[in-house]
Amino acid sequence: MALAALATSPPTFAQPPSDAPNGSDASSAREPSTRDESATTPTGEDRATDDVSPPPAYEEAPPSHAQTMRAAREAEHAARREAERDSDGDGLPDALERATGTRPLRADTDRDGVPDGEEDSNLDGIVDPGESDPRVPGLFPGTAPHLPEPMSFDLVRGLGAHAGELETNVLVTMRPRRGGLAQTTWAPEVEWAFADGLAIELELPMVDREVHALKAAFQWTAPSPNERFAHGVQVIGEYLLDEEATELTGLYLFGGRAGSFSVFAMLGARGVAAQGGHVEVVANPSVFVDVHEAVTLGLEGNAAFGLHGGRSGAALAQLHWQIARRFRVQIGGGVEVEDRKVGAAVVTRWILE
Repeated sequence: MALAALATSPPTFAQPPSDAPNGSDASSAREPSTRDESATTPTGEDRATDDVSPPPAYEEAPPSHAQTMRAAREAEHAARREAERDSDGDGLPDALERATGTRPLRADTDRDGVPDGEEDSNLDGIVDPGESDPRVPGLFPGTAPHLPEPMSFDLVRGLGAHAGELETNVLVTMRPRRGGLAQTTWAPEVEWAFADGLAIELELPMVDREVHALKAAFQWTAPSPNERFAHGVQVIGEYLLDEEATELTGLYLFGGRAGSFSVFAMLGARGVAAQGGHVEVVANPSVFVDVHEAVTLGLEGNAAFGLHGGRSGAALAQLHWQIARRFRVQIGGGVEVEDRKVGAAVVTRWILE
């Protein structure tokens, strides 16, 4: 039984040996000593240190007059730089472009070949007389100044064309006669400005359904003395398939603008070696009026005077209409004269840029 009781009774932790001397009880042995009290009780010096708060932070001194003036100047310069910022380099500040609806990051918002700052020449955000709207595609390929192209005897590109400009067009001339058409000539062509002010053209003249010639042209825009005048040179080479002969034409181009009116002219000479050295003087004067930025009316004249006889000419009234940003149409009609024979002519050109 005793063994069973021992087996079932829970074990007890052994008490640590007492350090108290003989004759003292356990409670007195557990009382802290005087040395222990001095280690845990703060001294007067410690209490004095705990009661002291950190000193307040120094207050910042007010800015001096010089510092205030310098800050004001820096703010003024920053505001001026922001007001004059022109991210796309078209001449119009970004702030004005955002306010008027043009594109601060696109120099030619309407992509009509004329930078926004040239269309709004006085940079005031208003379409003044003689200016064009930089938000609306216009009929003025090239720049300096904005000059419409003649219809029947057109340019390679507008004077002042920028590098990369590309155009394809088809010119169709119908000659109605009693009972039908005497003849229809048409010519698909490609025009490309490979550098600023320099352009080339490839053309395939057709007569009815037959290829009549192979034609190429080069054009250079000369520096202009002022923004209302433009001039340049055009050279045309044409190989006539029927005659197996080459025809060369050299032209001086010049024109100017005053408000909504503009004049343009080509003057030069043309020669064909296969025709006994036939040479003729060529003149192409034109006058235009802009009734709207997308609509221009014009009258074009063509004249050729052979040095050894032979004369021809034409007078064509015309309308130029910018239908879409990259598409425009020219329609005209008038009379042609050749060796004293007069006939009607209806002309149209479809242009994709």
